[in-house]
Amino acid sequence: MFCKIVSLSIFLSLAHSQDEDAITKLQNAVLVLQHRVSVTEAQLEKTQTRLTQADVKLQQAEMNAAALKTQLAKEGKEIQRLKNSYTNNSGTTFVHWGRTSCPGTPSTTLVYSGAVGGTHYTSQGGAADYVCLPPNPQWNKYGNGGLSSSMYGAEYEQVDNLFGKKNAAKFHDNDVVCAVCHVASRSSQIMIPARRQCQSGWTKEYEGYLMATYEGQGGKKLFTCVDENPEVARGSFEDKNGALMYRVIAQCGSLQCPNYVQGRELTCVVCTK
Repeated sequence: MFCKIVSLSIFLSLAHSQDEDAITKLQNAVLVLQHRVSVTEAQLEKTQTRLTQADVKLQQAEMNAAALKTQLAKEGKEIQRLKNSYTNNSGTTFVHWGRTSCPGTPSTTLVYSGAVGGTHYTSQGGAADYVCLPPNPQWNKYGNGGLSSSMYGAEYEQVDNLFGKKNAAKFHDNDVVCAVCHVASRSSQIMIPARRQCQSGWTKEYEGYLMATYEGQGGKKLFTCVDENPEVARGSFEDKNGALMYRVIAQCGSLQCPNYVQGRELTCVVCTK
C-alpha cells in the first residue's frame, strides 16, 4: 500500500512538472504572437501614415491641376483675344486695276473705287506710277502759278487684241477705272508678271494683262496688272490722252525665248497670303 502511495505521488509530481512546461511554452507562444501583433500594428500604422500622406499629396495635385486648368482657360482666352486683335489690325491692300469692284475672294472688301491717274505720257518728269484716284477729292491749301507736277486721267490704248475685237471701240480711248481692296485675313500681296496662277499657298485675287505707257513716248510708267475683264468710266470716250495704258509684249533676246514668245502679250496675276 505504501508503495502505491509513493508511486502516485511520483506520478502527480511528474504531471505537475509537465503542466508547468506546457504553460511556459504557451506563455512563450503568446509572447511571440504579441510581438508579431505589435510589429504588424506598427507596420499598419506606418502604412496608414503613408496613405494619409499620399492622400494629402493627391489632394494637392488635384488642387494644382484645377489651378492649371483655370490658368490654361485664361491663357486660351488671351490667345483668342490676340488672334482677334491680329485679325482686326492686320491684312493687306491691293488695287484692282480696270475694275470698280473687288474680287469675290474671302475677307476681301472694297475701300473705295475711282479712276486711274498718272503723269502725262509725254512728260519727262512727274511720277512713274499709276494711282487710283477717288471720285471725291478733299482740298487743303491751293493757289495758281509756279512750277508743279500734273495729274492726268488714264486711257486705254491699242487694246483690241486683249479684250476682244468686238470690245475694241468700247475700251480704246476710254478712261481706266480702279478699286482699292482690303484683305483682312491675309497680310501680304504680290503681282506676278507672265503668270495666270499663284504659287502654292497663295490666294488668287485676279488675273489680267500687264500694261504700261508706250516705250516710244517720253514718259515712263510702272508695269501694272489690269483685270482681264476691265470696265471703263461711263461717258469717258473723248481721246484726251493723258496717262496712257498700252499692252506689254515679250521681246526675245536678253529675254529667254522659249519659254517666252516674241510679240506675245504678257499676262499677270495678283496674289495674297
